[in-house]
Amino acid sequence: MIAHGGPAVPAGNDPDGLWQVVFFLDAPPPPALLEALEEGSLSASVFGTEVDEEDDPVRWRVDLLYKERPQIPLLQAALDALLAAHGLARDGSLEVAWLPHQDWLAAVRLVRPPLRVGRFFVHGEADPVPRGPGLVPLLIEAGLAFGSGEHQTTAACLEAFDALLRRRRFPRVLDMGCGSAILAIAACRADRHSRAVAVDNDPLAVRVAAENVRRNHVAGRVITLVAEGYADPAIRRAGPYDLIFANILADPLIAMAGDLRRHLAPGGVAVLSGLLERQATAVLAAHRAHGLREIARIERQPWVALVLRRLRPPPAGSRRRAADPEQNSSLAGDH
Repeated sequence: MIAHGGPAVPAGNDPDGLWQVVFFLDAPPPPALLEALEEGSLSASVFGTEVDEEDDPVRWRVDLLYKERPQIPLLQAALDALLAAHGLARDGSLEVAWLPHQDWLAAVRLVRPPLRVGRFFVHGEADPVPRGPGLVPLLIEAGLAFGSGEHQTTAACLEAFDALLRRRRFPRVLDMGCGSAILAIAACRADRHSRAVAVDNDPLAVRVAAENVRRNHVAGRVITLVAEGYADPAIRRAGPYDLIFANILADPLIAMAGDLRRHLAPGGVAVLSGLLERQATAVLAAHRAHGLREIARIERQPWVALVLRRLRPPPAGSRRRAADPEQNSSLAGDH
């Protein structure tokens, strides 16, 4: 990588290559900033690079990918203005690099230790995988890149799903804003009868997702799609869904609450994450307005995952709605 100066012109014609721009922050970027960065690039990812004595992040790296060669002075001015609008400033110079076709996926992989959440074991190619009854290994090389979520939000979704699996099965699963498709893969690896649709509006994320699906041997049961929200007809045809994951941002979750309800089967469950604890009230209110009720939440400060259920309609001719047996219940309980 180089700082400030114009990036070297790539040798030869490599239409699948990408431009990478990296910068660092000394404060966490808010969700609105990440959304703006994603809108202005092919892909945006962020992760902590340094931690304090309590293992809390104190420095963040932001990676942006572009199809066309960026005009560095203009991009730098635009980024600095965007950061200033959120009360932030870059820590150091912009770093720019050309990534040939064979290198761009490797460049966005994050080096991180394996993650164990309930029955799920998230690992890379080189990590040894422990053996044990009920263990579900998930080979996810792309780490946190391409919208697969800050690891606490992904872990919260896996924790919620692990608890849900103790009570029922989910034959039809939708992973909205799938990123690496880790949640769709988890659903199909945990139950050989499950089928999933993994959707993202980032074509590069879907490219990574499709590769992860293949590596986890569930290619015949996971469809990967590039789509904005629920717009693709294939999403409707594969539903209604017994389980919908949506590990995205609070504002899109609120905006798509009605779409989620329409695609969720009666009695179906939704796991929503990618939101901060202070945003949970607004997200929950939007979904309650569409007939969904909270049955649990997973807190991994400062993040939270909401577990919601679409109520079943009352029996025909019933004068009173039957009490919902899962309302305010614990995920760990049996019914």
